[in-house]
Amino acid sequence: MDIVENYKITTSTMALTEEYHQHYNAIIYDQNGIYGTKQTVRSLLNEACIDRISTYDGRIQAIRQRFPYRKKTPLVICLHERICAFPTNSPDRYGCNWIFPQHIHISTIKNGKPVAVFKNGTHLSLTCSLHVFNRQRERTANCLNYFQSNLE
Repeated sequence: MDIVENYKITTSTMALTEEYHQHYNAIIYDQNGIYGTKQTVRSLLNEACIDRISTYDGRIQAIRQRFPYRKKTPLVICLHERICAFPTNSPDRYGCNWIFPQHIHISTIKNGKPVAVFKNGTHLSLTCSLHVFNRQRERTANCLNYFQSNLE
């Protein structure tokens, strides 16, 4: 795993996981590799929103205004690029993973544990049940489709 100083979320970002380690605070699963960074997951998400003229809090508030998703609220980072992510647990809870669903191939059970398999073959153990994972995918699709249809 390479360490990167300033990672930017793009269409190739597949997942973000919290990991308190001596050399990094987050692990980034990207189509081009797996990276560690001193940036926190929340700061990565907020910077991605700011780069697209908003904030993490503003995006979450907008979704909560239109949907009854008060907990584990999905995040639409960019409608134009279709970049969105969902938390597997409360974003305030340590160990919450953020999944970028456009990269998911399947979700399955492996050795009794839920796993996300990405289109490039990367596997990520999940910190939630398959039911919660699939519900979060559905919520994220609902948000993306709703806001996308309002642009047209």
